[in-house]
Amino acid sequence: MKILYALIFAISINLYSQSIFEKEPDVRVRIIESADTLRMNFHGRWVSKQATHAGILTGSSGEALFFVKEGRIFMTAENITSPCDGPKVFFRYGKAGDEIEIKDVPYGTGWWWGGREDRLYEGEISIHLDKSGEMSVIVKLPLEQYLKGVIPYEIGGDAPLEALKAQAVAARSEAVVALESGMYSGPGYDLTSDVECQVFSGNKKRTVNSDRAVEQTRGIALSEQDKVINAYYASNCGGASEIIKYVWPDRPRAATYMEARKDHSGDRQIDLSDEDNAEKWILSEPEVNCNPNLGTALPSWSQKNFRWKREYNINEISETLSAGKDYGKLLAINPLKRGKSGRIYHASFQFENGSFQTTGELAIRMLFHPPLRSSCFIADKTDSSFILRGAGWGHGVGMCQSGAVSIAKNGGDFKKILNHYYPEAGIINIYPAKK
Repeated sequence: MKILYALIFAISINLYSQSIFEKEPDVRVRIIESADTLRMNFHGRWVSKQATHAGILTGSSGEALFFVKEGRIFMTAENITSPCDGPKVFFRYGKAGDEIEIKDVPYGTGWWWGGREDRLYEGEISIHLDKSGEMSVIVKLPLEQYLKGVIPYEIGGDAPLEALKAQAVAARSEAVVALESGMYSGPGYDLTSDVECQVFSGNKKRTVNSDRAVEQTRGIALSEQDKVINAYYASNCGGASEIIKYVWPDRPRAATYMEARKDHSGDRQIDLSDEDNAEKWILSEPEVNCNPNLGTALPSWSQKNFRWKREYNINEISETLSAGKDYGKLLAINPLKRGKSGRIYHASFQFENGSFQTTGELAIRMLFHPPLRSSCFIADKTDSSFILRGAGWGHGVGMCQSGAVSIAKNGGDFKKILNHYYPEAGIINIYPAKK
């Protein structure tokens, strides 16, 4: 059966021409929420759709400042301050290649690698007042153009072309399901731009190859029974993928996510739910695609995430995990249930003056500050500290981005990568070829 699926997958790009959309859809992506001020530079010719700011804003206009006062959006440009029309402001680019630079865009909010940076965007930009009376920024652009702002941030613009192409197909599939289901939508937007959805960060890190990967896979998405599936992916699986029910028990269970797999071309099934097996696995160097120590040069972000270690002072971790309650010192972290990849999804935290339990792979990671790379870890206690040793970065469902890079560097094409990580899926064209 596995061989049959592989054969179907290898030729499915020629077999399936089903179109979900009559033409390429636009997507609306929220890139900033709840800002009280915004600073922008206009590169090229941008048309303001506001009556009070009708006309052209260009790079010569200098920096524009937007702020909220008494429930209205105000704009300062060319040393003139005036109120905007109503609770929304729209800007449309004049031609392809015109960009808006937005200053200090937040990213990775709540994670250790989070921060702010200046980013470049194209499309139609709108600024809205949200329910809290602060500004949200939404960019509207064609789906394929959106993907060009996703791929280099998700897997790195310098990844091999075939890995970039696999990432493009996965990201397109995720976007299509999100558009159809509305799972990430809100007032005026379809998708968000950070890790809860897909990282969309505009044009700043685009490369020739990352753009080429989108163009060469245009309209291709992953499917089961001719229906596009969520093409989940994460940075580094730690050597084994996870079954979806242990990560997202309430999400549709596509057949391709119903089995745990070792990240290797040989062994397909693996069970690390046993505590002893999980500990041996975490402390080992398994021969898997995403292991950066086996000869294939992997990116730096992958090298430090395959196996990791974090040490906490007992007082520090006790205060963090007790979340303000008078539990006293932490005595033990007890895994109660692990998924097939070794990821903990039910854990007990024992203190001097009580205990609590937490369910959910992400919920367990988020208890720590900063959040853990994955919930596949073991915890050892000394007299003064807790030492956590773990495997992988992310939920482990679907494609391992580190493994995809490794397969590509060893000669595999994007179809081989997708077949490895989504073995029950085929591929379809979601809209007609561009004329």
